[in-house]
Amino acid sequence: MNSSAFKVGKVFGADQATDTIYEETVQPLLPYVWEGNIGTLFAYGQTGSGKTFTVSGIERLIAKSLFNESLAGERKVHVCIFELAGNSALDLLNSRAPFMILEDSFGSTQLVGIQERHVQSTTELLDIVENANSFRQTASTEKNDGSSRSHAICRIRIENPAPEAVEDGILYLIDLAGSEVARDILNHTTDRMKETREINISLSILKDCIRGMADFDTATAAGRPLKKPYIPFRQSMLTKVLKHLFDPDGNRGCRTSVLACVNPSFLDTGATKNTLRYAEMLQSTQLTQKAAAYNPAVPSTWSNKDLRTYIRMKSGNPSIYPLDLAPHETGTQLLRLPEDEFVQRCLKSDEVTKEQASAFYSKLWKLHIDSRRVVR
Repeated sequence: MNSSAFKVGKVFGADQATDTIYEETVQPLLPYVWEGNIGTLFAYGQTGSGKTFTVSGIERLIAKSLFNESLAGERKVHVCIFELAGNSALDLLNSRAPFMILEDSFGSTQLVGIQERHVQSTTELLDIVENANSFRQTASTEKNDGSSRSHAICRIRIENPAPEAVEDGILYLIDLAGSEVARDILNHTTDRMKETREINISLSILKDCIRGMADFDTATAAGRPLKKPYIPFRQSMLTKVLKHLFDPDGNRGCRTSVLACVNPSFLDTGATKNTLRYAEMLQSTQLTQKAAAYNPAVPSTWSNKDLRTYIRMKSGNPSIYPLDLAPHETGTQLLRLPEDEFVQRCLKSDEVTKEQASAFYSKLWKLHIDSRRVVR
């Protein structure tokens, strides 16, 4: 008998409740996200292995945790839910309307044209999730009567209204479409075959990203210096959304939980081994990005203290008073200010003209754009 061994964090049997899985794998992400970081959960495995059932239960438990006052501090909760099918991104809160996934000038992924809802209670969030799930694309296949034919992503954004807050926390809940093998698709229609091909391509790119990160971390741990790895996260919609996990230049704090869902059948041994192989890689891969160190040529790395020094020295004559322009902002926060507000703050300083303020705005933005070109 051939045997395989895989090292994972926890193993859950078919008789264990979703509450137990949630407490062990997902609940620890919530305080981390609450404080302005990124948490990601994705369910991975072959079709019919229970991913959607488990993720749906976890969504209900998260909805309760966000509004039961167990997390300290005032926050605003925003949610959007969408589906990725091939090269299409569809908004499940807007009747499957298409939207775009783009990168902004800070290297952050933006969902352009998607509908985001502000939610204020557990019931409201659960209603939104249920409504979105009704628009999810499913179909009958050889393995599963209600197979998910797309990747579904629920993004919960936690906004901290405090003025000194640097970033919004984000929690991604990702229900991946199930992978399928040749024997699963023998009787598929043309449409099902096309969907299967698109699903397997996107999962293959995800695997390449995981493998690239794992190889780099293995070499680093062994003391073998390597150049910055090439991670092909821009090759699919799914990995574009997961850019925060795979971008070597990322500087947001992020933690990840992976639910590797398997079918307890000898017929599915191959798929099970494949699922566990990549889950093990993810566990051994360091997916926690560290904040970028201060760089005088990169405004996005500046603290408020660094930014005030720059304003005092580089804003021209007369100098713009730093507390007028940036009372608490970091470099990134100041760059995100609309130009009109930036200029109005500068004009609070004695003898500063509108022309000088506009020129300083352009100067700061030129430095930022030049720094992005170097980084990329």
